[in-house]
Amino acid sequence: MSIAIGIGIGLLAGVLAGMLGVGGGVILVPGMVLLLGVEQHTAQGVSLAVITLMALVGTFTHYRQENVRLRVALWIIPAAVIFSFLGGLVADTIDASLLRPIFGALLIVTGIVMVLGRWPRR
Repeated sequence: MSIAIGIGIGLLAGVLAGMLGVGGGVILVPGMVLLLGVEQHTAQGVSLAVITLMALVGTFTHYRQENVRLRVALWIIPAAVIFSFLGGLVADTIDASLLRPIFGALLIVTGIVMVLGRWPRR
């Protein structure tokens, strides 16, 4: 049964990643934690491994459709790589019982901002 659930989580994450550009972690992490009983830190690590391959396929597809602005990507990539390393180190120091609600709150805030259509400006 858990194999079928895992395939379903992967299917949903893949479709939404390709269609909406979500990294997959929005589906993968809660799916693994809530449906498969995977510990939060492990779910985040597995999610990042899965997202790496999903991102390569998605990038190739969007590049062929001329939806990739390399100049923008080249500015974002170095910071994202460096700070993902640092974020992983910080996450390792936070207990899963605290990390889970932080992740959930981030999803809620992101969802609200997306529904409203823009980030509030000062």
